[in-house]
Amino acid sequence: MSTTARRPRRQMILVILMVVIGILVVRQYAGQVKMLPTMGRINEETRNLESMATDLKVMQKQNQEWNAEFAALQELAQPFWIFGTQRAVIEQEVTKEFSKILRAAQVVPQKVESQRNKLPSFNHVVEVEIRLDLRGVSMQEVSRLFQEVEKSRRKLIWSYCKIEPDNPRTPTSVNVSARLKAFALSQESADFLLGESSELPSRAAGKGKTL
Repeated sequence: MSTTARRPRRQMILVILMVVIGILVVRQYAGQVKMLPTMGRINEETRNLESMATDLKVMQKQNQEWNAEFAALQELAQPFWIFGTQRAVIEQEVTKEFSKILRAAQVVPQKVESQRNKLPSFNHVVEVEIRLDLRGVSMQEVSRLFQEVEKSRRKLIWSYCKIEPDNPRTPTSVNVSARLKAFALSQESADFLLGESSELPSRAAGKGKTL
């Protein structure tokens, strides 16, 4: 076969190889071609970024509002006592703290008892009642006790107080029967306000928790 006859065949083979290589190149870079920054794609990404920036501003505003509400709630919760995990703990804590008040007032009680009471209208607050009996104390001691209760970092509310002379005819001192109330947060509320629970309340639910 002559050299002239072989040339068309070689040219045909070269053309076929070029076509095959071209198909492979197109398949390899077709995906990248689609990602080229055309004006339409640039405009679409710009709109997406603007939308994300707007959403971020809304979230930042909501976060600021939530932080302000949370700080206000923590401030309101300051006078409350912290609730223990066991039933007897909170009574012991209240009695222990009240004993410090008595020592600061330099008053020796005849009897101090504490009792936990449920509050049906409140799910996250419990009441602890302190019953106090004093015998043969002076009015100065009673006055100091009132002052120390008032200064207490945890709020104590007088619900009953009776002061009478130890002897109606020849009084030398007084007897005191009193009841005070302390209000404590439940464990769930205390953990939330102290920051142990990092989960924010769901705003989608549209429900606020009350003490």
